[in-house]
This record gives sequence, structure tokens and C-alpha cells, in this order.
Amino acid sequence: MNAISRVAIAASVLLAVSMPSFAQQTTRSIVDSNGREVIVRTGMPAAQHYGPKPAFAQLDRNGDGAISREEAEAFPPLLNDFDFLAHGAERISKRQYAQWDYH
Repeated sequence: MNAISRVAIAASVLLAVSMPSFAQQTTRSIVDSNGREVIVRTGMPAAQHYGPKPAFAQLDRNGDGAISREEAEAFPPLLNDFDFLAHGAERISKRQYAQWDYH
């Protein structure tokens, strides 16, 4: 067996062993200082799938040519990125929205 094959096998084993640490949720049972059982759940919440971003006009409810923070509330990923997109302003322009890639 050559050195490259050994390295590939070692990397595969290491990856397989480390994969459980990337699990969505982990549950453990521990005993606290008073002898009571405590169940601890850790992990990331399930990802939200909002689908494709809505058309600008759909979010610009008042038709003023910009999306306010209140209008952005209709699409949570946009509200999450609002300050980044608005560059400190109170509204997002049509051009800023078109350039936004929320994946």
C-alpha cells in the first residue's frame, strides 16, 4: 500500500469518527450536585426554508420604491439582513434588493 492510499484511508476514518459531532441535536443525561438527573439537549435548530425571495413590488407594500424595516418583516431573511443591505439607512432600494443573494 503506498503512502497516498494510507493518507486517504486515515483521512476517511478521521472524517467518519468526527461526523457525529456535526449532528443536528445531541441529548445527554447528567446528574447535578443534588443527585437529580438533568437532561441536556444541544444542537442547532432546524433550518428554515423560505423559498425564493419575493418580488420587490410584493414587499414594497406602499409603492414608494423602497422597502422599510416594517415592510421587510414580511420576509424574515430580509429582515435579518436589513442593516447590512441598507448600509445604515432606513430603507432598502430596488437596486440593493436586486443585488442581495440571501442563500
